[in-house]
Amino acid sequence: MRKVILAKSHISELLPTKYRKRHQLMLYLYDILVDILVKADKYQLSSLSFRFTNEINGEIDLLDELERQKDIDISEYVYIPHIFFSILRDLNYYLFESLSCIERGKVTVAFSLARKPFQDNLFYLSWILVQPNDFLEKIQYGSPREYDVSNLKGKKEFVIDLFLKAKESIQYENDFLDFSKELLDPELLYDIIYNRKAENSLTSVFDQSIHLVTKNKNYPTEKRNLNFIFSDDKIWDDFWRLFYEKTPYILIYLVEVAIAIFEKYFDIDSEIITLNRYIRNLKIIFALSGEENKELESIFDLLFSSDNLSMVCEECRKPYEFNTFLVKELKEDYLYTCQSCGLIERLGQYFVSDELLSNKRKILIDNSNDENCKLSNTIKR
Repeated sequence: MRKVILAKSHISELLPTKYRKRHQLMLYLYDILVDILVKADKYQLSSLSFRFTNEINGEIDLLDELERQKDIDISEYVYIPHIFFSILRDLNYYLFESLSCIERGKVTVAFSLARKPFQDNLFYLSWILVQPNDFLEKIQYGSPREYDVSNLKGKKEFVIDLFLKAKESIQYENDFLDFSKELLDPELLYDIIYNRKAENSLTSVFDQSIHLVTKNKNYPTEKRNLNFIFSDDKIWDDFWRLFYEKTPYILIYLVEVAIAIFEKYFDIDSEIITLNRYIRNLKIIFALSGEENKELESIFDLLFSSDNLSMVCEECRKPYEFNTFLVKELKEDYLYTCQSCGLIERLGQYFVSDELLSNKRKILIDNSNDENCKLSNTIKR
């Protein structure tokens, strides 16, 4: 299996200073997605074991049985994690190259590479989070046309409703540090990603970055011209600015959806969920706001206290001491250093214990009716 590349901390000198804060944020968010995939490989999270309520004679092929019975409830727990990690891995390949290109000023290439993860992969992740059974039924037993995003993205009400339900799934139960209500608007998100008629849409840039000539009536290529070929520095700067104006918000939504799926299917404890959300949200607020906020900084200090979090160095296996220097490093940068061995580690990860992920997923299947097995329950990890 091909490995996903971790983002480098070094940022090209070609990137204007005014975009560096947002670029670092996007690399941080990308690293979280990479970390989920690293954990998936390390702990074989796509795998699961199963047992039946009644003893069976001989061997049984669960996948064949699921195909025969078309049981979507059991299929969800069997297939969704594998599909999720596969979509996420594909997304990360494109996202990494897009971020790498944009920081070096390769604007059209960056937009070309961002199109697939933002228009396709994000759609399927939202669908998996909100309506996993519907998605799985379409992809297993329907025709490709029924789950082709190229056909479905034109159904504005359907996509907006999908984004709305996804937003509700990723919101806090309380309002504390919940930026999603303000930053993530489902209708605006649809316009930016898909709506060719919207003035603030990225669709025109996606298409023009791929094709030298576009005939779409909303952004046709001008006579005696080719898309982006004869652009001057001002036009390049405008599109550079557009990338950093729009894409961080899309990526924030994307990461929250991906993490929500991960937490749902791998039974992450609510305290761990809350801790990781607070860390992400504080880093996001620090990056997007231009002013210092002493109250938020004090919350960050509280989160990274020895009473709230336990972290062990991957290299020397010694626990971190959350002293003033380490907390300052975590707050002001996206890297932190082990005081014992000097290992430099990324903050862009999902903090969860090895013990929790080491327990394999298990399901119990009620086979009291030989003709129709049912999912009895999901045995917690």
